Amino acid sequence: MLTNLGSSRLAPAAWYLIVARMSKILSTTALLLLPLAFGRCQAPAPSAFEAASITPCKPGTPGPPGEHAGMVQFTFPGGRFRANATTLKYLLEWAYDIQTAQHTGGPAWLSSDRYDIEATAGTNASDAQMKRMVQALLEDRFHLKVHRETKEMQAIVLAQGRNAPKISPAKDGEIHAVRFTPQDGSGGKVASYHILCTRFTVAELSDTFARQLGQVIVDQTGLQGDFDFTIDLTPDESRPNPLDPTMLLSALRDQIGLSVKSQKTPVEILVIDGAEKVAAGN
Repeated sequence: MLTNLGSSRLAPAAWYLIVARMSKILSTTALLLLPLAFGRCQAPAPSAFEAASITPCKPGTPGPPGEHAGMVQFTFPGGRFRANATTLKYLLEWAYDIQTAQHTGGPAWLSSDRYDIEATAGTNASDAQMKRMVQALLEDRFHLKVHRETKEMQAIVLAQGRNAPKISPAKDGEIHAVRFTPQDGSGGKVASYHILCTRFTVAELSDTFARQLGQVIVDQTGLQGDFDFTIDLTPDESRPNPLDPTMLLSALRDQIGLSVKSQKTPVEILVIDGAEKVAAGN
């Protein structure tokens, strides 16, 4: 057909009708194919786990190692989620990216009852996606109801100091970890603690220290990315406890080089309006 068209002597009006018709066909075909191509490139992220099991733990079951420092791994390759002997309080702090002093309300068992939870997303997912799926799981199984408010409250505000902070970019191959190493002194007592943080963000450092302090820490440094840094906590006569909260704040200021101020500032609070216990086999 194209050969015939190329060798024919058609009037200009006829050529115009043929070109216009072909253009319309090509345009329509492109519009029909566009959603298919877009769907292949932009697969929607899952909003809920494909499967999940929740098992209550026996009373008195100890929490997972690292919970006191906020260092518990919940996500694993392949879209797998696992929480062992975890309280709903700790789990919602992780899922909603809040510190221990950033939520209020809810029944007392939120911080005492522990659960084993296993779930799968059926595909690889980022931590942010997994957190949204955990939020949906808590709302579905525990009937968790929350809302957010902004409250003016006393908090520790971190900002950059006059000089560059004493932190270095994370090295290739490092894992995300914090290590507390006791340094022995005389009489078998702990003389100090050497803290090594690898592949840590300043926000994660704030969350870890906030858990130790029981106070909200607001990160206003503007520092983005993963870093390595060390801190030494050495007691003195006025502060014999090497984990004294004020010593942590002094280390952030004197050893890391951050500005550390206690002041009133707006803080977003998660208000827990209600939650229900989950029975075995759910």
